[in-house]
Amino acid sequence: MKEWAEISIQTAQEAVEAVANVLHEAGAGGVVIEDPAQLAGRAEEFGIGELPEVLPPAGNITVKAYLPVNTELEFRLKALQEELNRVLHFLSVPGEITLQKVAEEEWATAWKTYYKAFRIGEQIVIKPAWEECQTKTGDIVIELDPGMAFGTGNHPTTTMALALLERYLKSGDKVFDIGTGSGVLAIAAAKLGAAEVLAVDKDPVAVEAAWENCRRNNVIEKVAVLPGDLFEELSGLADLVVANITADVLLLLIEELPFYLSSQGVFIGSGVIDPYFDDIKEALVDKGFRLLEIMGREEWVAFAASREEL
Repeated sequence: MKEWAEISIQTAQEAVEAVANVLHEAGAGGVVIEDPAQLAGRAEEFGIGELPEVLPPAGNITVKAYLPVNTELEFRLKALQEELNRVLHFLSVPGEITLQKVAEEEWATAWKTYYKAFRIGEQIVIKPAWEECQTKTGDIVIELDPGMAFGTGNHPTTTMALALLERYLKSGDKVFDIGTGSGVLAIAAAKLGAAEVLAVDKDPVAVEAAWENCRRNNVIEKVAVLPGDLFEELSGLADLVVANITADVLLLLIEELPFYLSSQGVFIGSGVIDPYFDDIKEALVDKGFRLLEIMGREEWVAFAASREEL
């Protein structure tokens, strides 16, 4: 039976995305975020019953990831520990890091305990593929089984990106989804009326999970999921580009954005911690973009921008 090393970091909300990105970049087999506050807020709306008693204390969030137990593990863990300590120190937040070995069957399903249905905006409901939930007429229901790909749709960066998609996507749009993760944004775009969606991710685990979620949601005729980094596998112009990724990667994307977005297109970005948003704004202005809308939730910022006034 294959064994995995489970890395668990209990930290504050403002460090979650940065910690998750470090784990993802280290080649972890997916990232799981356990946030008790988000679950508690959804229990009554969808009638999901008792919450797990093993959740972290209120105010703390646990980020977990998994590395295979092999000859490279010791080296990878040392490098990962150093980078996590650097990030936590930079953000001036606490972080308790623990490590344990688990069998593949354990980590492949345990995270499902924490994933429940929730609503975003007026229309969108995201639900686990293995659960039923109450919906109303006109709801756009997205069923997800993210596997071990980052992106169950319940993080503030994702919910804000979805809300902006609901607002700015027009029927018939061609959409590029950069860093698709579980594919939730690509699926939402297709169900909101996009004619074509090209979704890319450099993580093969994410590509597989996103493709399977597209199949589950009956959007494979509209959505193509491709392995690749940023725009390297894409060509032509999109009417809308959406990216829920970290600020440093967004800055790289913005450099290339004018070559891939139509003259009246909309760019939706998310995944930015508030202190870094000034850098994003400056980069957008340098490339001839203007901000249409800025959304903030907790420590996170999402935005919509255009190359010219709509």
